[in-house]
Amino acid sequence: MSTHEVIAAAVSLVYVDDNEVLPTFLNPLQRKLQQVSADGAYDTRTCHHVLKTKE
Repeated sequence: MSTHEVIAAAVSLVYVDDNEVLPTFLNPLQRKLQQVSADGAYDTRTCHHVLKTKE
């Protein structure tokens, strides 16, 4: 069985917010997402919109 699990990490400059990199990780994925785990920094309207497009 294949889970297609994706683990991603990024290093950014101090003035780049964590939630700004979420589209960079998710937009290239061609599959629908069943689950995304992240901390509260990603609880923004922008992140929710990106996740909605991957349902």
